[in-house]
Amino acid sequence: MTWQPRGRTLRARSHRPGTAGLFHATLWARVLACLLLAVCAASAQAGAPQPLALPRDTAVSAGFSPDGSALALVLQVIGQAHRSIDVAAYLLTSSDVARALVQARRRGVQVRVLLDAKSDTAEDARYARHALGILVNAGIAVRSIDAYPLFHDKYMIIDRRTVQTGSFNYTSSAARRNAENVLVVWNAPQLAARYQADWERNWALGRAVQLPY
Repeated sequence: MTWQPRGRTLRARSHRPGTAGLFHATLWARVLACLLLAVCAASAQAGAPQPLALPRDTAVSAGFSPDGSALALVLQVIGQAHRSIDVAAYLLTSSDVARALVQARRRGVQVRVLLDAKSDTAEDARYARHALGILVNAGIAVRSIDAYPLFHDKYMIIDRRTVQTGSFNYTSSAARRNAENVLVVWNAPQLAARYQADWERNWALGRAVQLPY
């Protein structure tokens, strides 16, 4: 259906605008302005991610700190990996997480770890260097990234199907002292693909970690 304005047809009379003509012209100017604003708003929202339809067998698990369930859930998702684990981490100082990643590597899982350069390779970050040593000495590919003021991601992609995310840094403090959360979305390949694309883009910006010992 084509929308038509009701009432008398507006005819331009530039030589004698009149009160009614000015009223209708102002009204139409407002209508056009509203339409323009709506178009601009729609354009601004065009880049917003769209909701994903998840498979019926998708499941969600949540864990929290400092009650221990956050770390337990991270270790569980690592332990259930079959093919690949890609880690994006602001901090990784937890020996428990590092050893779980090494165990995954030993059973044939491809493990790659991407870390914030400033947080995990600073001279005084001895716990970080210890965890990195465990990973690198096990043959795990580790890169650091300094392309941003802060690389603040904290997530894992498991087998390109499952995503672990949340506020949880992979540290002892996050596991035992801080208030943190971990969320795992199991069997959600479309969601995992979005995380994977972000991870691969940042991995390409990283550089291989060189340990000082």
